[in-house]
Amino acid sequence: MNKAKSTSIFIIITLVSFLLISCGENKFDVDISNIELELDIKRLDQDLLANYPDTPNISTLNQKYGKFFELYNQGVIAIGSSESPDYKKLILEFNEYCVANGLSQKTDSVFHNFNNEQVKLSNAFKRFKYYFPSKSTPLVYTFLSAFNQSVVTDENIIGIGLDKYLGADCFFYKQLAWDNYKIKRMTKEMIPVDCMRAWAIMEFPYKDSVDNLLNQMVHEGKIQYFLDAMLPDTHDTLKHAYTKSKMEWANYNENKMWAYIVDHELLFSDDQLIIRKFIGDAPFTSVFQNNSAPRAGAFLGWKIIHKYMKEHPDVSLKQLMENNDYQGLLNSAAYRP
Repeated sequence: MNKAKSTSIFIIITLVSFLLISCGENKFDVDISNIELELDIKRLDQDLLANYPDTPNISTLNQKYGKFFELYNQGVIAIGSSESPDYKKLILEFNEYCVANGLSQKTDSVFHNFNNEQVKLSNAFKRFKYYFPSKSTPLVYTFLSAFNQSVVTDENIIGIGLDKYLGADCFFYKQLAWDNYKIKRMTKEMIPVDCMRAWAIMEFPYKDSVDNLLNQMVHEGKIQYFLDAMLPDTHDTLKHAYTKSKMEWANYNENKMWAYIVDHELLFSDDQLIIRKFIGDAPFTSVFQNNSAPRAGAFLGWKIIHKYMKEHPDVSLKQLMENNDYQGLLNSAAYRP
């Protein structure tokens, strides 16, 4: 082979390689450098104990935390309004519980600062603003819940229960005898995923007059696709709350899972037990073997949405999330794994 021909082949191979690499780039890696957003995160978990062992300054907390303070008191730790005559006694008892069993100390050691999580959440909400410029950005708060709540949302509010993210080796969780598959997810790495999932569920609620497996699958798929857009640098295992082996199982068995649902005529089933088996939280999907991935229906819904967006590149994320024609999305996806 002469030198000129060899050089030409090298150039062609290099160009093809470049095109393949370009096609494999993350399409969600959008430029957010010019998006101005300051995500202010307030640490109620620290402020509530600032005067301990004395009673917290209720008026100061009310002023600083506003609407969220009442949401926390009544909805998270369930001790009633801060205006209740028993409130000071009850909040002091709650603080004593958090200190006496070491919960506040453990939380402070894991979350001495919240800088890494703040950066990840800030970038996620910059992307949210990029895709949904007319929507508002929430105020974010952290708190102790005595293991009651992971993430709570309300209009323009996200609250994060830090005591649900102390690490998979945290002795509290073993004492509470929680399932191992749940404990494995109680890490700080899951905070951005859980926050953005909760935000998506609030912003884009499930809407359909017919509640069947197909509709639930596709809706869950939209939520997962939303997470891909908000957290493009986060591994799929975290976004699906899967272990590596569960993720591999799901990808390898995608066509078999789909065939099972179709062959057993479950796609349009409105049986809530069937829906829970495919969508509900569990260590595995019970209709398959024990090493299967959980929430198989949600995984397939995610694959359907990715196929739909591949078939319709002009559809924006905003248009997708506002589209509640779940069967129409499946039909237009031409999904055949």
